[in-house]
Amino acid sequence: MKIIKIIVLTTIFSALYLTAKAQHFVELDTIHKQYRFPKLLYPEKPKVEEKVNTALQIDELLILPGKYKDNPYEVVTDRSALGIQIDEKYEYKSWVDLSMHPNVLSVKLEGEKGGKQTFIVYRFFDKRTGDSFIFADLFSKEGLKELRKEIHSIKNNNRFILEKNTIYIDKGKRIPKKYSLEQLRSYLSDYGLNLLFESDSIVRRNSLRGKFMEGTGKNYNKEPMNYLLYISQLDKKGNAKVYYWNKKTQDLNWYSDATIKKGVLQADDYLYDSRSKEKTHAMYSLHLEKQKDSTWVGELQLGSPFYSLTFQEY
Repeated sequence: MKIIKIIVLTTIFSALYLTAKAQHFVELDTIHKQYRFPKLLYPEKPKVEEKVNTALQIDELLILPGKYKDNPYEVVTDRSALGIQIDEKYEYKSWVDLSMHPNVLSVKLEGEKGGKQTFIVYRFFDKRTGDSFIFADLFSKEGLKELRKEIHSIKNNNRFILEKNTIYIDKGKRIPKKYSLEQLRSYLSDYGLNLLFESDSIVRRNSLRGKFMEGTGKNYNKEPMNYLLYISQLDKKGNAKVYYWNKKTQDLNWYSDATIKKGVLQADDYLYDSRSKEKTHAMYSLHLEKQKDSTWVGELQLGSPFYSLTFQEY
């Protein structure tokens, strides 16, 4: 009887804890236990939950949430799965929820690449919007330059831990450098200040990196079209990694070449001939231009047809 009471009390306390914590990461798949991967539960903000899980699973597993044949790890552990080719086999072995700042969701992933090399990935998300961000986004250009004078090893490092009033910056094999957020206030960007300190408003990053866009339009039969974009990567030169999918069919695709420069997004898919070392356009493309109202207007090519769509960030 005492054992039963203990079990019941433990269950009640666990339920109360999860209820009190509005958001938390849980195990994505409890069947294939040789792998571990996080999934966010955030019932109060379903859009944030959707964006975080979609970004994590596209970037790390090359799938959309719930869209797989046998298991969510099949693409990154089997290079022949679904006809998708990746360079190495990735096995995700563990993860840790590092979310300690009230505005930040943070998770650390660990695994093995190619069965031998270990890897660690730190992911950070704005809990208010679901947008992902990296270390450099928190600082102004000059602030990051000054900080690098103090910690030479950070370079483009995205390994850090945020607490409510403190940041620990990973210096490689050395002990992480500890700063109070107040110490770094003068180094922070407008976004960093808004994210890390209390504010009545929400500032979003200007860059499209790590953001989602939703496009609407009509096909030739006047039926509604709805496509989603995820800009996974965007470097200083404007080179981007852009994923796209039909909201209804949920078929994930990505463009082999994409750039975002001066308010123009141009993405194209090419077929490469390894023998001739030439590429041929696959007749799948996207051309968008940013408007004064912050929408993006242009054409989506799906084979021969072109469709006019209007996209906006969400």
